[in-house]
Amino acid sequence: MFLGSLSLSLTMIGSGRLYDFGMGFWGPNGHDGIWHLGLMNQVVKKIPPDNPVFAGEELHNYHWGFDFLAGWLAKILPISIFDVYFRLIPIFFAFLIGFLSFWFGKLNSGKFWVGFWFAFLNFFAGSFGWLVTLFREGKIGGESLFWSMQSISTLINPPYGLSLIILLTGFIIWVYKRQAGRWYEGVLLGFLFGILAGIKIYAGILAGLSLFSFWLIKKLKFKATPFDFWAWVTTGLVSLVILFLFGIFANNPGLIFQPFWFSHSLVESIDKLYLPKIAVLRMNLAANFLSWKLPFLIFLEFFLLIIFLVGNMGTRVFGLLTIVKKIVKREMDDLNILLLLFLFFSLLFPLLFIQKGTAWNTIQFFYYFLFLANFYFALFLASLTESKSLKKKLFLAVLLLFTLPTTFSTARGYLGKTSPATIPYYELEGLRFLKKQPEGIVLTFPYDAFKKTGVEPPMPLYIYESTAYVSALTEKITFLEDEMNLEITNYPWRERKKETQLFFNSQDRIWARGFLLNNGIDYIYLVNDQQLSLSPENLALKMIFNNDQVRIYQVLK
Repeated sequence: MFLGSLSLSLTMIGSGRLYDFGMGFWGPNGHDGIWHLGLMNQVVKKIPPDNPVFAGEELHNYHWGFDFLAGWLAKILPISIFDVYFRLIPIFFAFLIGFLSFWFGKLNSGKFWVGFWFAFLNFFAGSFGWLVTLFREGKIGGESLFWSMQSISTLINPPYGLSLIILLTGFIIWVYKRQAGRWYEGVLLGFLFGILAGIKIYAGILAGLSLFSFWLIKKLKFKATPFDFWAWVTTGLVSLVILFLFGIFANNPGLIFQPFWFSHSLVESIDKLYLPKIAVLRMNLAANFLSWKLPFLIFLEFFLLIIFLVGNMGTRVFGLLTIVKKIVKREMDDLNILLLLFLFFSLLFPLLFIQKGTAWNTIQFFYYFLFLANFYFALFLASLTESKSLKKKLFLAVLLLFTLPTTFSTARGYLGKTSPATIPYYELEGLRFLKKQPEGIVLTFPYDAFKKTGVEPPMPLYIYESTAYVSALTEKITFLEDEMNLEITNYPWRERKKETQLFFNSQDRIWARGFLLNNGIDYIYLVNDQQLSLSPENLALKMIFNNDQVRIYQVLK
């Protein structure tokens, strides 16, 4: 439990700390972590929160339940928001995931080793991506080469980590309470699963569909209980209320039906498996599918699907044998039926749908497939562990050797002395100053991805990626930041970026001044070579901070 909790926390605990080069950020924390910090600041101010990176708009199309809890925790505790997000929460979440995994595994099977291996896999299970990188590049890596992140990266997505805690708790309650069939206990479980919609919408959808399908199966067999009915009804009602309150229905980007997008892009994308000859062959067959080539197309689609599944699952594929064995021997009790429904829907969505705006976002459904596949692989490993056969013991050792490499390679990437991204000390000084100023909207220079070419790490965040770092560190709302999240949540950020670029390049004093006043801009934050095209006097700006590398102007009104 200690080693597993440390392993999961490694991806987080180094970020948000001060080093000789500034405040460091490893991995997705340089973007995703910064976004959550910005949202945590806003969600404690008002409900629903304002969008921290798109001034004048409330946040919609995003599940901010985790940020609400984390934001209030940071507000109450006498430690910094960085320590709460990057250290306290990851360590606590990691331990809970391990503890609840062990409890659920042992409870469901009655065997210590099932609980042990389920917890182990939720800490350490990885993909077969390392086999590809070892063959191609002579090194071990490739955690998400087949698209899905693995166990080691659970906490770089804290809402996902919290959703696992809620799911495991719900499954344990289900085991203890369903047999009695009492309706009010079904309501309790439904409320717990329903709040998943505000924590991680993907988990909420899976819970609702799985509980409804389970009830329907039992209803058709005349074995449904009031517990089953009220569990899915309450889940659905609570989810709908949360989705409405969170603005998920407002201008929702929605899902697009595009079967096998992930298995296709797997061989087409240069940063994934990338098999161009197979990709071209599939395209040619698809272009002539109404011909004698159709059987070949079907075979190839099936082959690519198998590569997608096996590559992402890694050694978990042996857990599928456990499922088949249970089905053949008719050992599918009620809990296993529910878990298989979760597995089915968590695989169905990424196979058939992509998300408008950011196509690959639906891979997050598949995270839950891998999570539950860990349970059935744990059953398989437990059978090997309990066996007295030397061959099975050796096979167990081989499986573990093939399970761990991507975990170690990913963890090693978070232990470097120099982080990929940083907020330099000169920016920290300016951001701390701006944080102390009265509330107001901050205008930042438009992000330019071309500026990162040739820049060595640690790379300043304003060059590294379009992030919410000015909002996150000043607790103020910015006019335009973090284009990636604005794309995912379906805001018209491109129009605003064009307008912002026009402001910084305009020689029209009247229009530029009008831009600032009409958009309620209170501060302008500039770094290094970021410049105004007009003089501060022409724009009625007052310089309130200047350390030669950071300049902050106040808009006089």
